[in-house]
Amino acid sequence: MNEESHAALKKIKVILTDVDGVMTDGGIVLGTDGREFKRYDVKDGMGVTMARSAGLRVCIITGRSSESVSLRAEELKIDKIYQGSSDKVKAYTEIKSEYDLEDENFLHVGDDLLDLPLFGLVGFSAAPADGIKLVKEKADYITSAKGGHGALREVIDMVLTAQDKLDEVVKKFGTVSETGG
Repeated sequence: MNEESHAALKKIKVILTDVDGVMTDGGIVLGTDGREFKRYDVKDGMGVTMARSAGLRVCIITGRSSESVSLRAEELKIDKIYQGSSDKVKAYTEIKSEYDLEDENFLHVGDDLLDLPLFGLVGFSAAPADGIKLVKEKADYITSAKGGHGALREVIDMVLTAQDKLDEVVKKFGTVSETGG
C-alpha cells in the first residue's frame, strides 16, 4: 500500500458497501416460489463485526431489494441499509449528513456501474477482483479476492491495519495460545 492510500485509510470512519458482487458472488438464485437466495461469505461477516468493534460504521447501499439482504444486515448489525437505491449518491448524501462527516471519512466498495458515482466522492474506493473493468479502472484499490469470497474483509483488514486497530480487534475475539491450542 502506498503512502497516499495509507493516509486516506486512516481517515475512514464509515465503510459503505454494495451487496451483489461485493458481499455475494453476484449470483442470484430464484426459487420456484419467487424467493431469492444469496450466498454470503462468513469472512466478510466477521470483517463487518470487526469493523464495528473498532468503532467504524458499516452501511449498505444496494441497487436491488431483497429480504435476504435485510436478514444479513440485521444479523451483522449494519448501521444503515438502503435497498433499491439506483441513485446511490442520494443515499450517501443522507448518510453523510446524518453522521456529519466529510467525504474523506467514507470508503465505498463496489463492483458495477451504479457504484461509479460514489467512487468520485468518497475518500477511498475499492473494487473486488472480479468487478467490471471500468469500475476497477476508477477504484483506488482492487482486492485480490473476488466478490462474495472475502473481498469486503480484505478491505476492512486494510482499514484496521492503517488505523493501527487490527491487533486490538483480533485480541477482542481471542487469539491462539502460544502452544497452538
